[in-house]
Amino acid sequence: MRLDHVVVVRKTTAVEQQTKRQDRRLAQLIGRRDPLAARVLGAHAEHVASLARVEAELQARHIDHKIVTHFGRRDAARASLVVTVGGDGTFLRASHAIDATPDSDGPPMLGINSAAGSSAGYFCAAGPEGFGTLLDEIAAGSLRSRGLWRLQVTINGKPIRDLALNDVLLAHQSPAETSRYVLKVGDVTQDHKSSGLWIATAAGSTAAIRSAGGELLDVDARKLQYRARELMLWAVEGKPLEGGVLDELEVISRMYTGMVYLDGGHLRQAFGFGDRISFCLAPRPMPWVAPHELDERRQRWLDKTQ
Repeated sequence: MRLDHVVVVRKTTAVEQQTKRQDRRLAQLIGRRDPLAARVLGAHAEHVASLARVEAELQARHIDHKIVTHFGRRDAARASLVVTVGGDGTFLRASHAIDATPDSDGPPMLGINSAAGSSAGYFCAAGPEGFGTLLDEIAAGSLRSRGLWRLQVTINGKPIRDLALNDVLLAHQSPAETSRYVLKVGDVTQDHKSSGLWIATAAGSTAAIRSAGGELLDVDARKLQYRARELMLWAVEGKPLEGGVLDELEVISRMYTGMVYLDGGHLRQAFGFGDRISFCLAPRPMPWVAPHELDERRQRWLDKTQ
């Protein structure tokens, strides 16, 4: 890892968003310091202080850097290290600008949890107080990145350029409607009616798919897994394909207005009746500066959910 050009991707807080797209009710609550807005105000103050600390650590070490709120592929191509200051949402959004090709896996990503009081920060290596130490470890060559395998979605043979780091939800355009599709796993096909289909990476196995009954995978696992949400078992012929761990998966739509949602609401792509949607891992993993205590953190989380 190198520190010759660091790009810092900063979160825009709810308070800052008010200046661009005001929510009248939220503005009133913030204005009179209502208890309902206390968390929003606290997270904003914590984030601003964290961002200042991150910038100060970079300046103290005379590291060339730029701070952006909108992170694109041009920034990613020039960066030697991408630092996100926010939570997991900021990290996920920034990851979409990093391509994976057979020849390149992009710059390493390092997440700083800027408001630990209100954010889980699963992908974040540290809070702002630990950022300087991480920079020194990178400079000394004593800190190594790990690889995160991301998910490639293809519709009718055309890949969606953005890769999903956590998961993809395939569902009806209106989540309140029934999702109808043909699931193809290896040589087996099965008609499904459900409230949607989760497809997740190993990194995303602690997220929504876990709550739906999925399996917790090792973060480095070169696998994906699927899980049908609220599958209508009475409509299934044969042994239900409710979920599993595999290398690739294909779905044939039986919906006129379907949608794939990448990493929550970060990106969506519509599809129609008869369209074929396939899922596989990207050709290379994305370099990631993981928390030193990652394995212990995952085990604590697993203990809470068992």
